[in-house]
Amino acid sequence: MIKKIILLLLLFPLTANSQSLNDLIRISMDNPIGSARFQSMGGAFGALGGDLSAVNINPAGSAVFIDNQYELSFSNNKKSTKSDYFSNSKNKNKNKFSANQGGGVWVFENFGDGNVNKITFSVNAQTNNSFYENFEIEGRNMSNSIDKFFINNSLGLSISDLSVGANESVPEVYRYLGEFFGFSAQQSFLAYQSYLINFDELNNNFYSLARYNNGVNQQYTSDSKGYNNKYNLNIAIQFKEDFYFGMNINTHEIYLENYLRHYESNFDEDSAIKSILFENRLTTFGEGFSFQIGAIRKFKNFRIGFSYQSPTWYSLWDETTQYLETESVDTNGISYRDIIDPKVINMYPKYKVVSPSSLTLSSALIIGKIGLISLDVISTDYSKMKIKPNDEFNNSNNLIKSKLQNTLNYRLGSEFRLNKLSIRGGYNSIESPYNDFIEDSSSLSYGLGYNFGSTIINFSHKSIIQKRSHQLFDSGLTDKAYLETTNSITSLSIIFKF
Repeated sequence: MIKKIILLLLLFPLTANSQSLNDLIRISMDNPIGSARFQSMGGAFGALGGDLSAVNINPAGSAVFIDNQYELSFSNNKKSTKSDYFSNSKNKNKNKFSANQGGGVWVFENFGDGNVNKITFSVNAQTNNSFYENFEIEGRNMSNSIDKFFINNSLGLSISDLSVGANESVPEVYRYLGEFFGFSAQQSFLAYQSYLINFDELNNNFYSLARYNNGVNQQYTSDSKGYNNKYNLNIAIQFKEDFYFGMNINTHEIYLENYLRHYESNFDEDSAIKSILFENRLTTFGEGFSFQIGAIRKFKNFRIGFSYQSPTWYSLWDETTQYLETESVDTNGISYRDIIDPKVINMYPKYKVVSPSSLTLSSALIIGKIGLISLDVISTDYSKMKIKPNDEFNNSNNLIKSKLQNTLNYRLGSEFRLNKLSIRGGYNSIESPYNDFIEDSSSLSYGLGYNFGSTIINFSHKSIIQKRSHQLFDSGLTDKAYLETTNSITSLSIIFKF
């Protein structure tokens, strides 16, 4: 039976919680999958409003609504990821269908002797980021192996720390090491018990039994699922004819599950280790709170908008399970298979993540009843992200400051109307939060909408191309693969006016 434990935090918290910087960035980034109209116009709604997903960009946008309305959106998300690792390429696909957005707005007119023309209340729920992804990395590494990951985690430990006594079991020792020595000791224990590493009494340190002077074949698989859902509670007013103001109170829901499988084979002929299989499953749960304020100023044929997204204050907790298997031969040529499967769920204490705030400046040109063109510019400084408590995560916060940067993202949208038919297009450019990794992305989108009167049907298709580097492990095996992901999102929204 799987046993649950509570572990103490370590000196190196990102590693201690099995949480990487990549995972923290994924949690903190906004990549909203909203309504079909929102998607088709690249999300450039900061100065427009009049769409429930636009409320998530600028809360003043709900005061643009004329009628009460309900909206529900569905999407099919298909991701195709190509990897390049030591000149070897692999392709993997993943598909996800979901109800990604839903909400309603209620409009109340004529307040304050004409000064307040309108007050609106709205609620909206949508997927702020989807974590569904699957990719495979494969190639022959001529200089590095996962054994260095385990060796790095063995520093400061002795052979007695990693041994199983006569009256002990592997799960008991693994659990004990986690409670009193932390995550690093658990990794060393897995490696020592599977005969991947051994202890040098003379030099008082651990060394690897793997030999790869001629390189080693590596297969790395990452399979993720989950979401960051955002729930908006909104109030907005229209002041006189040309001013709109709004505020959101937001709650966030996090679920991220990542399964990592790393396999190595074809070591040197004289290597005691012939193959290594390492599996790690990380599940992150969390909840968060944030707020937004915004304003829109309307001119004759032009609009400008401003909005502020506060930091999101997340409370997160992690669970991990691990598995290590090795094949080896002894000096007599006898083969062994050693499986270390503690069947223990490591349950880590809650920790806090404060995502960075962002500012959005928006403009829109209204071309009579023919259509419109809109532009949003979003500034987010990811180096301001923090993990708390500060004294326990000092190293991690220093890493964030050194590795991350301020980003400027652009959204461009257009809409042209032919009676009751609307034709839309959009472009989105997303800058990398890393200052030393390649991780920029862009998207093109298009869509159609038809107004039946009390009902509106909108359709969109969005294609996102992202190029980025992916580091295999935070320590030891730090080689990078280059990934190119094509994400095709097809969405359908139904709007009911009343």
